[in-house]
Amino acid sequence: MRNIFDHIRYGSSLKYYIYPSFSLPDVVGFEDGLRDVIPQKLGGLLDCCQELKTQKDNKLRAVLENTKEGSIEEYLWASLALHEFSEYFVIQKWINYWLSLWYRVSPDKALLKTNENKLNWVNEADIDRASQNPIQNFYEGRLRKSGPRYVGLCPFHQEKTPSFTIYPNNTYHCFGCQAHGNVISFIKNTKGFSFLEAVRHLL
Repeated sequence: MRNIFDHIRYGSSLKYYIYPSFSLPDVVGFEDGLRDVIPQKLGGLLDCCQELKTQKDNKLRAVLENTKEGSIEEYLWASLALHEFSEYFVIQKWINYWLSLWYRVSPDKALLKTNENKLNWVNEADIDRASQNPIQNFYEGRLRKSGPRYVGLCPFHQEKTPSFTIYPNNTYHCFGCQAHGNVISFIKNTKGFSFLEAVRHLL
């Protein structure tokens, strides 16, 4: 039953979704309890997410098979299907939240193998959606607008003169250390995440 999860609340006549906090709570003194709770939370959310993902993919496949490619009808039915499975995207946020907490309380400990295996799936649509997030939203520090670009101090090496540039196509390049890439590689390199963890963080 999905009402045991943190992301669902029931009103008098409606079910609605709750998003996790943008900031992580203070975990000092709660590390042992969280190490027990987080794998259980992730296991339940991942099972629920996989079920919803399968249903969503089947629904979208049916839309694509029964509508003309590029038509307004295809767009409307696909949008409706995605809206119908909005819980899937809410769960992604909660998975990222619990993963972030896990790395805070157990930075050197792997999750249970079963959860690691479940975490190893993202599809092309997930990657594409993650790639749309503006790099400047995740840059910590001051950025200066220079025409269509943003310029700031490079987060990957020490420098006094800004040489880190974010381009309009949502890529970055540092003229000092030659670091470059897109928003996924930016998250990977600034947070020490794997590719999959970076994609999930951006969803």
